[in-house]
Amino acid sequence: MSVVYQGSNIVIGVEGINEVERILGNLKSKTPAVAKVAVNSTARYTRREMIKHAKARYAVNAAGARHLNDLKKTKSASNKDISAELHIATMRNDLGYFKSQPGTYYIGGNVANAPEYFKGKVLKSSAMKALTGAGNLSKGFLLPFKSGHVGMVQRVIGSRSRNTVTAKGYPRWTTRDGRVEKLMTMGSPSATAMRPSLWTPYG
Repeated sequence: MSVVYQGSNIVIGVEGINEVERILGNLKSKTPAVAKVAVNSTARYTRREMIKHAKARYAVNAAGARHLNDLKKTKSASNKDISAELHIATMRNDLGYFKSQPGTYYIGGNVANAPEYFKGKVLKSSAMKALTGAGNLSKGFLLPFKSGHVGMVQRVIGSRSRNTVTAKGYPRWTTRDGRVEKLMTMGSPSATAMRPSLWTPYG
């Protein structure tokens, strides 16, 4: 079998199809059907294994565990096209899909109860690290979005946003000079990432 990464797709096919025909001998006309079954079986196995290993390696929270299921088989092998494809709808996650302390957001008057710093991690083997921010990016904090997703974001210090109200229509937090600053989502590895070095800043 061959596995090729093409952006957000993982393409699974067959190498050495001539060798398969040689082994089948007089039944070589059955090669496409045999290969199709093998490729589709491999695609299902690959999806299960990738999700299993991701859950074992990454410190995902409940939302992150659900998000891993975005890895879908979008194309099955056929007798005419002996390849299958797995597709990940969202190539990059944000840190809101991983374990954080605390694991809740603070908005409105409740902001006064927020800790000095949120802590987070991506790998299960890592210790929690304070999301203190750096340069022109503020410390990280959880924020609910209109979609219902709770993301880990940072303010871009010194910027100005045109979005001055929350999803519920309340005024957003402003700086002392009255500016609403832009927000940036804190990123983390893609759901298909299985590399030795992962998310260096906070891994």
